[in-house]
Amino acid sequence: MSDASYPGLFICFEGIDGSGKTTQAQLVVERLCTLGYDAVYTTEPTKWSEPGKKLRESFFAPIRLPVDDEFRLFLEDRILHLKSEVIPLLNAGKIVVTDRYYFSSVAYQGARGLDWQYILEENEKIAIVPHLAIFLDLPVSVAIDRIASERTEGVNTFEKEESLRKVKDIYLLLADKFPKLITKLDASKEISEIQQNVLRLIIQLWQNSSKVDN
Repeated sequence: MSDASYPGLFICFEGIDGSGKTTQAQLVVERLCTLGYDAVYTTEPTKWSEPGKKLRESFFAPIRLPVDDEFRLFLEDRILHLKSEVIPLLNAGKIVVTDRYYFSSVAYQGARGLDWQYILEENEKIAIVPHLAIFLDLPVSVAIDRIASERTEGVNTFEKEESLRKVKDIYLLLADKFPKLITKLDASKEISEIQQNVLRLIIQLWQNSSKVDN
């Protein structure tokens, strides 16, 4: 697995559906830009690549793609995401914040029955390591309530309680496996409090990486 040794900073947000990761990722990019940092938001699966489009179509389809097909599409989409967006932005010295990364593949395809360690190994062959992965930890029951109350497009197949419990269990295994890489935050707190913690983590990391002019 390649190291993210670029002029920029690479951050990913992880968590089960309903944990607020999209909200937090978008908010911190806005906040960083307001403070004068050059930050950019991206997401996986991508919305522009063919693999990404196929994955998004599958999420709410009556019959989801077979897990092996889904796994391969995520790998293809991730390679394109890194090549076309993430790496050029990092080389330009930007703070790149991605909403989901390969930890999501490990957790979600693992929950569907693939060996999560195999998924991790395959992703480590093609992915770059982020400088920080922020895992927003939320009780599954709370996540389900949020999804039901906040979304109008319906609940997809991964947003059922049993599935999300499996996903969360794998996320917790990953957090234990990579304690220096994955920072776990309590996603049940107020949005503003979580955002303050997220912003502090990223700015501190940027400063510690000597990416700020003295």
